[in-house]
Amino acid sequence: MLREVIESSALTNALVFFIIFGATLFSFVFRALGGDDLVVELLKGLGINTGWEIMIFVMVLVFIMGFFFDWLEICLIVLPIFAPILTKLSFEPHLATNKDFMLWFTILVAVNLQSAFLTPPFGFALFYMKGTVPPSVNMGHIYRGIIPFVALQLLAVAFCLTFPEIVLWLPRRFGFLD
Repeated sequence: MLREVIESSALTNALVFFIIFGATLFSFVFRALGGDDLVVELLKGLGINTGWEIMIFVMVLVFIMGFFFDWLEICLIVLPIFAPILTKLSFEPHLATNKDFMLWFTILVAVNLQSAFLTPPFGFALFYMKGTVPPSVNMGHIYRGIIPFVALQLLAVAFCLTFPEIVLWLPRRFGFLD
């Protein structure tokens, strides 16, 4: 039985690593074939030209995709497409230096994804909650109860966008950023 468990675990881990390898290969080929330039031109065609407009577009896209997809798919497909584009743009003087960008962007995406996972139609976390509440609580109660929390999280994303020092203070305090 132990052999079967180890074999099953190894196959599952191999599958996960194969997915990560495939996503990394996809993003490499996408960038090597000029996909970044194509995305920038597509965004310009939509009237999205500045770094802030692209940042807001990515945040809205990640939030909407979080309704339907798990975090792994979003992080392995969407972020490799948009992160290199955003790192080329300058967010100074909003950020002290542009080298702080990736940490700031990662935290923004994480909080945004957390908010999206609490929203219908799927709301993965909502179904986990349903499994822990008494039978008298239905999904409608949970959907209505989550609205203020999602609103607060979206407010947190807005604050982190507006005031990046909220995100960067602690890493600076402990010497992880200059």
